[in-house]
Amino acid sequence: MLATAILLAAQASPVIAESAAVEDSLARAERPFVPGGIYDKPFIVRTGRASLGGYVDAQARYARDDGVAEYTFLLERLNLFVFAPVSERVRMAAEIEFEDGGEEVKIELGIVDFEIHPAATFRAGILLTPLGRFNLAHDSPANELTDRPLVSTQIIGVTLSEPGMGLLGTFYPSERSRITYEAYATNGYDDGVVTEGEGTQIPEGRGNFEDNNNHPSFVSRIAYSPDPALEIGVSGHTGPYNTWEEDGLVVDNRRDLSLLAVDLDAHWRRYRLSGEAAWGWVEIPASLEGVNAENQRGYYLEAAATLFDGRIPNVPNSHATAVARFDDVDFDTDTEGDSIRRLTLGVNLRVSYDTVFKLDYQYNWERDAFNNETNAAAILFSVASYF
Repeated sequence: MLATAILLAAQASPVIAESAAVEDSLARAERPFVPGGIYDKPFIVRTGRASLGGYVDAQARYARDDGVAEYTFLLERLNLFVFAPVSERVRMAAEIEFEDGGEEVKIELGIVDFEIHPAATFRAGILLTPLGRFNLAHDSPANELTDRPLVSTQIIGVTLSEPGMGLLGTFYPSERSRITYEAYATNGYDDGVVTEGEGTQIPEGRGNFEDNNNHPSFVSRIAYSPDPALEIGVSGHTGPYNTWEEDGLVVDNRRDLSLLAVDLDAHWRRYRLSGEAAWGWVEIPASLEGVNAENQRGYYLEAAATLFDGRIPNVPNSHATAVARFDDVDFDTDTEGDSIRRLTLGVNLRVSYDTVFKLDYQYNWERDAFNNETNAAAILFSVASYF
């Protein structure tokens, strides 16, 4: 509605049509809340008022670890989207993810939004937790590399989906700048953080769809964008993860888990720089002190450059990209070792915005809890496409 009004005014007045303020207002009206996020999808099929879509991620992987080679093909994931504007102020979105050939099926997203004001929209359902930007925009066709960043998968637990409710909104300090926020109460993580697997593994606490301790966690993200080409975000998640009460009786001490994340996304001409850092603090039960880690952290930094655009005959919308990413995660910051570093170099060809072919080379330096280093390398080829 805002964009239409501005266009009509521009047609009526040549002076206004030439105004930079009009151009900025149009760009602001069309700018997604999170580029590549929930409402920035290529929905291509309509059934009534609902729109359907999805994406597929198919991979070929050759890995060599300690002299042992592995070669395999994977349908890493198949995701289905649905979006429906229920009324002028109410909309619904959902996403179902199938992984490992259908062995794992989960509702990644299922929300209802009620727009009270551009600065305040009420959201409820299974949320994509705003803990770092990557969890909000992680679709395989939008990523430049095949594998997701280690800090996202090993520290935060992307994809992180939680039942909850809260508010989100946007403020515009000027014509080109904006501030976005999301703030929710959720079920949080559960005891799997310390009971599943070896050591402290925060991602194992995901999937707490019926709150195990009847006490909410709180998560929020605020992002500042002085220009559409730059965004900096800060987010946090805190709350209890263990069951300390049963039937009104205290059976354990309350223990909290807190995470802090900082993210960056910047564009300049044909270059893009993105990154994310996260820190986790876990209160460990006395019986596991000295065994499980209390502090973890990780980060990644990724740089990409467009090599050429639209130069392939008969594929006018194609472009190629060269990309490099460095990952570093430390599963116990109080000791030496128990960490992974990874360098990934890749080149990809997008035959359209929706479809990409990727070729990556990975090299890993991994240290165990005794600080012994092992190395591994992998070559990955993948194709990911929206549909």
